[in-house]
Amino acid sequence: MKTKISLIILIGFLLLSSCTTKKESDKLDITQAFIGGNVGLNVFLLEGLPPPVVYDKGTYPFGVGVTIENVGEGDVGPGTPNPFVRVRLEGINPTEFGTTDAAVVQDLAVPLRSAKRNFDGTILPGEVTTAVFEPLNYLPDLRGNHEFTIRADVCYDYTNLATAKICIKDEVLENIQDDSICSLVGEKFPQNSGGPVQITSLVENPLSDNKIQISFVLEHVGKGEFFGRDTNEICDFSVRNFNKYFIDVIIRPLAAPDLAVSCTRFGGTNQGRIKLFQGAPATIQCVVQRTGPSKRRIYQEIMEIELRYRYGQFIETPILIQDVTN
Repeated sequence: MKTKISLIILIGFLLLSSCTTKKESDKLDITQAFIGGNVGLNVFLLEGLPPPVVYDKGTYPFGVGVTIENVGEGDVGPGTPNPFVRVRLEGINPTEFGTTDAAVVQDLAVPLRSAKRNFDGTILPGEVTTAVFEPLNYLPDLRGNHEFTIRADVCYDYTNLATAKICIKDEVLENIQDDSICSLVGEKFPQNSGGPVQITSLVENPLSDNKIQISFVLEHVGKGEFFGRDTNEICDFSVRNFNKYFIDVIIRPLAAPDLAVSCTRFGGTNQGRIKLFQGAPATIQCVVQRTGPSKRRIYQEIMEIELRYRYGQFIETPILIQDVTN
């Protein structure tokens, strides 16, 4: 009898624990500005497109289906700030597969809205679309079975936004030690929107009575490659492409009109293009200067940094072509 009672108590405790855990996990963090993550577009092949096995001599028409999901936080496609999205098939000779060079390239015809975080912390997923390449049909007469690799390259524009709260004190040197509201010294822990290039660190330090220095680290956190957003860039992954590893950086003007931002690497302006050497992280240093008379204010200001680039990634799969001569 005691064993049964103990068992009932134990089951009740486990149920209560599971309910408590679920309740805690359901709480949403409304203090976060972004969803985050290191992916812009998620790309995968539709099941069965292509099939694992096809036949030679034009006896087995098939297709390749590429699904694109916008899991980051930048809208892409026509009519958005990131209009260029292109999918192309690689690894096959179009003529041998009964198609043309033009038919193995598709540009996104509709916009894909990004994932969004609501004011209450809930998340709306991004939109999904599919590019299908068909009909494909292997025409040559093989001697024996052969395996090919079909690759789908996706090349697209993307934008990331990072925000950080910096400390503003009109009398910088006078208030260095005063951290009652905020500190002029140290890491400011930027928040990043979802995407493969991010600001991973932002540090503030005093310079003079009306200047502070902002140093931030720009880093590639995705698995693809990034390029400068030039009109003729199609995400050429080769080492001969000198447009690799370029990013356009824009530090948006601060809300206070008497605060000006200038960066040495951008010729004393608040925006410019930077190259990450072989894709390695890069540090950019800027100055925030008070241009008006002191009002002896101490407060926190939101700094927003926008990153623009073209991004390339791919997914591939083997396909076996069987000789059906006999």
